Amino acid sequence: MGWRIAGALLIVGLLSGCAGLRPYPSSMDKNLHIQTETDSGTIFSKVRAAVDIFSVNADCTPEYQGTVKLKAPSIDVGILPDELSYMVFVFSNSSFLANSRSSISHETLLKTRAGYNYDIKVSYIDDIYDVSIEESHQGSSKSREIGLRNLSTCQSL
Repeated sequence: MGWRIAGALLIVGLLSGCAGLRPYPSSMDKNLHIQTETDSGTIFSKVRAAVDIFSVNADCTPEYQGTVKLKAPSIDVGILPDELSYMVFVFSNSSFLANSRSSISHETLLKTRAGYNYDIKVSYIDDIYDVSIEESHQGSSKSREIGLRNLSTCQSL
């Protein structure tokens, strides 16, 4: 009987490990500064935000690297400079009264440059979501907005 329970727990653990998201290993210099603001507009629902980060190879194929949960109002993340990254910002909304869940995503392809920082503003307020990115040279107060790009634009970068 004990072996059955242990076996069942092992199977559940393995399945949940495959289905779960792994944390992004942000071990390099922090070149992304992400500011997050979420507000569902009611106390009966909650909004969560996260970003899934993918590296993109020469064939423009994304490879999942990990997920950063955007719980804090501000977080710093490091991604490889001079490489293509594909980022999927996911907004999840859950309503307690309606017992419902929904999610929506906003995606972009980003090529970071060495010596530059990237300020990303992520917001979900009253069912309106937005993601904007600004690039600035380290030590400079000047910045430029970077438009969001689909993965299909990979070949042109």
